[in-house]
Amino acid sequence: MPHVPTEQIARDLETIIRRLKPELTGDIKAEDRLRDDLGLDSLHSMELLSEVTEKYEVDIDVEQVQDVRTVGDVVQFLSTVLAA
Repeated sequence: MPHVPTEQIARDLETIIRRLKPELTGDIKAEDRLRDDLGLDSLHSMELLSEVTEKYEVDIDVEQVQDVRTVGDVVQFLSTVLAA
């Protein structure tokens, strides 16, 4: 996959999160914690991972994202994976 700008990854991620949690209002910020601030439970997290791997055509193991806690962590992780 060609290089995807970090800003585009952030926009795509926000779109996916809003689809998973349509009740969210307001801005989704890089420092927002997926579970504590946005209310993504383990099922939502798996759906998020599935949508991301499909959208960007990458293989990501659950173990690779165990330390991902915030929206910014996800964006940074995806930027790194997509740059490889």
